[in-house]
Amino acid sequence: RENELLKLDDLVKARFVEMFGTVYNNKFGYEIKTLQDVCEQIKDGTHQTPTYTEDKVNGYKFLSSKDVTTGKIDWTHLKYIPEELHNELYARIAPKKDDILLAKNGTTGIAAIVDKDEIFDIYVSLALLRPVEINSVYLWAAINSVETKQQFDSSLKGIGVPNLHLGEIKKARIIVPPMKEQEQFAAFVEQTDKSKFVVQQQLAELETLKKSLMQEYFG
Repeated sequence: RENELLKLDDLVKARFVEMFGTVYNNKFGYEIKTLQDVCEQIKDGTHQTPTYTEDKVNGYKFLSSKDVTTGKIDWTHLKYIPEELHNELYARIAPKKDDILLAKNGTTGIAAIVDKDEIFDIYVSLALLRPVEINSVYLWAAINSVETKQQFDSSLKGIGVPNLHLGEIKKARIIVPPMKEQEQFAAFVEQTDKSKFVVQQQLAELETLKKSLMQEYFG
C-alpha cells in the first residue's frame, strides 16, 4: 500500500510531463511564463521569531515549511500563536483557500495548496503565492515538477541551511498551457487523490489490525 501511494505520486508527475512537456523542450509550443507573471502576490511570512501559545482554543494556527514537506499541508501537528501577534501578521498576509505555500528555507522547493478555508499565519520559511488566471492545482504541479526544483536548487543561497530567496522564486519559469488543458490535468489529480485516500484508509486499517494483534499476542 505504501508503494502504491508512491506510484500514484509518480503517476501525477509523469502525466504532467506527458501532457505539457518541459520548459527546456516545450514540445507543444505553450507559453513560458515566470511565477511572478502568474501570481498576484509572492510574499514570505514573518521574519520575527514568534511567541507560541499552548492555548489552541484562543490561539491561531501558525505554519512553517515543516508542515508542507509532503506536498500537502499537514494540519495535525501545528503550532499556535496568540491573537495579538496573529492580528499583526494577518494584516500583512492573509492566506486563503487555493493559495500556494512554498517551502523556502531548510527543505526547499516543495509546494502545497491551501485546501480549505482556514485562518492561519506563516513563518519566513514559507512563501505564499496567490495564483491569478492559472489553475491552482496546475500551478502546484508545475512548481513541484523536477525542472522547477532544478531551477530553485541552482539559485539556493547561504551556507548550511538552504535558503531560497523570493527573487529567485519570482523568476522561476514554467509552462502555461490553455486553461482547458490545465483543468483536465486538475481533474486527473483530483481522481488520483481519491485513489490515494482509499489506499491511506486501507493503510490505517492495517496499522490498527497490527496493533490489535501485537496487543493480543504480547500484551
